[in-house]
Amino acid sequence: DDSDPNTSSFRTSKHTLTPDAAACACRALADLDRLRFGATPPKPLHPTKDLKIADLATVEAMHLHGALVTSLPVLPASVSTKLRTFTALLSAMRVLRNRIGDTEHAVSDANLRQMPDFEQRVRVLRRMGYLDHDKTVTLKGRVACEIATGDELVGTEIIFSGVLTDLSPEQAVAVLSALVFQEKNASAPDFSASPELKDACASCFALAVGAGETQVREGLQIDPSEYASSSLKFGLVEVVNEWAKGCAFGDACSFSDVREGSVVRTITRLDEMTRDVRNAARIMGDSLLFQKMELASTMIKRDIVFSASLYVAGAK
Repeated sequence: DDSDPNTSSFRTSKHTLTPDAAACACRALADLDRLRFGATPPKPLHPTKDLKIADLATVEAMHLHGALVTSLPVLPASVSTKLRTFTALLSAMRVLRNRIGDTEHAVSDANLRQMPDFEQRVRVLRRMGYLDHDKTVTLKGRVACEIATGDELVGTEIIFSGVLTDLSPEQAVAVLSALVFQEKNASAPDFSASPELKDACASCFALAVGAGETQVREGLQIDPSEYASSSLKFGLVEVVNEWAKGCAFGDACSFSDVREGSVVRTITRLDEMTRDVRNAARIMGDSLLFQKMELASTMIKRDIVFSASLYVAGAK
């Protein structure tokens, strides 16, 4: 009866230890606990006499293990004192390797295919020309990889559509500000003094809606208008346009109800956006767009917005 403490046995994963064998094991563990570096280690437990193991294969394996342990050279004192440190380092290395393996699996194609909308997104990229029929990245896809600021699809569609071609550098950078500005409750811009900006922003919004509709056709559950509104926010288009023209910071901010700190952050990120578009233009071989973005970057990178102050450093 296993419930009887006098007859109960101690069970391991493969074998059952009798009370006598368990007592021998406890004594051996107590000897190990008293063991110190430089002390003579206790004798190993005999598999049949001490542990009462009857399985022949297990006994032979334990004899082989004992012979291997006996054949190990004695560690120098300088190494013995650091053995626990080395063991901890090896254990940490194993943990890190396991984490690396888990991370590699998480970003692998096999794991991505388990995402419910993976195949739909691949079809979207094919339909929009970012991948060819062999899933090879096209020129358009390479350009999208350069857009690290803002929505990659919408930004690439704006670049390839030619919306920026007929705009001046200050107007082009003002339109691009819609990709990096993040506040939702900003007042709508008044384009009465700049119909070119109004038409360009309308074209960009239409491109974003079209990208959303393509995703819907391929099975993704999104609302095209909401997708366009979340990707493009035009609240600082006029502010950036005036700032790029050389207007004073306070006067430029008067074109919107957005706080000055948000204006500074947006223009700072906008400079990163012009760098992304420059890289895209280099890949496309569009020298005019490249020069336009260089000039636009120079226009917005001035005065208080890019001054070396704690305020701006915190805004970054």
